[in-house]
Amino acid sequence: MKRTLITLCCFFILPVIPTMAIVENEGLIPNIKKEVLQDEIITLDETIDGDTTTDVEFDDDDDWDLKLFGEKTFAKKKMLRFDNKYINEISGELRFQGIASFEERRGNLNTTYPFDINAVVESKFLENKYRFFTEYAFTRDVSDLDNAFFGKFSNLYVERNFSDAHKMRVGVSRSPIGLEGSMSSFALPFARRAQISREFGDAISTGISFIGHKGAFEYNLGGYTSTRFTQGFKDGAEFIGRVGVRPFYNQEGSYFRNLKFYAGADVGHRGENYGVYSAAMTYEYKKFLMNFEYAYADGSNGDYLDPRRRQGFFTTVGWNFTPKLQLLARYDYFDTNLEQSNDVNHEYSVGINYFVFKQRLKFALNYVFSNNEKTNTNTNGIYFLTQFFI
Repeated sequence: MKRTLITLCCFFILPVIPTMAIVENEGLIPNIKKEVLQDEIITLDETIDGDTTTDVEFDDDDDWDLKLFGEKTFAKKKMLRFDNKYINEISGELRFQGIASFEERRGNLNTTYPFDINAVVESKFLENKYRFFTEYAFTRDVSDLDNAFFGKFSNLYVERNFSDAHKMRVGVSRSPIGLEGSMSSFALPFARRAQISREFGDAISTGISFIGHKGAFEYNLGGYTSTRFTQGFKDGAEFIGRVGVRPFYNQEGSYFRNLKFYAGADVGHRGENYGVYSAAMTYEYKKFLMNFEYAYADGSNGDYLDPRRRQGFFTTVGWNFTPKLQLLARYDYFDTNLEQSNDVNHEYSVGINYFVFKQRLKFALNYVFSNNEKTNTNTNGIYFLTQFFI
């Protein structure tokens, strides 16, 4: 048993010895705070960029323990904190996500294993008024982009915090188009985005945005270049905005306290004008979760410009058996061309998520049945997801 633990230790720890060594040796840099994640239910609008730790003390001991090893390796971000007004904290991590997919169509089985490896660096400075966040996707295919190096940035921005509730962001980030379109791939409830999210909203943009909340209201409003993946400003400009309201937020104990409504728009020019308009709802009560989103596009600009008029919607329901075990089901409808008939694709999904340390160590199993009316074909897909941050 001891030899097995030592082998596991070597396998996982060697890639992160530099950062672990700095964090564990508190004599090198004073006032380093150890942190570990609390058990909390994962919602359907979860976000993780820069928000993956909480100020909970890490309970250390001198005895070697597999659970302790797992917590030290996966559960906490490697972070340094400083007692000065210029640099307040610096953290970094590697994010891995691999999806083993098995898709059967017309009797043929296609097996793939795409994976993502991203490097994240975050820092807060000038008395926490500013935050720098960058995420670099080493494995992203950028063969069709002019600038391959910058095309691999998923995030590269600076935030100015005016208060705890309001901030301004300048730089490269995921476009806030719809519920799942604005979510990191490491925070999605299923292995794949819903159809309207991957067609209309799976985009990386450069621009300036204002993000915040007050009372029952929240907002994310910004102006961006319509050129995607940090390839310049040559194509034009766009406005992306999303506002939300939680009408019963101050009614403690109400069944509807966590009911939220959203409205969004993405309007711009890239060779020609385009506009995507969406409405959404999320709801949670105790162990129950659900959402719904509809989107209509008169031209769209996800990864690329698509001039067609299209529309779709999806709805998800979920049940949290424990803070670690989550069951989900989804119906997903997408009309690929409103100018033609029989262009609808239906997807029916069920999934199980197991969060060992929230999104920082996660396993998921999805089954998806797809029916394409245009080609009259059915597809059965099984997806097994492994995800960890170190």
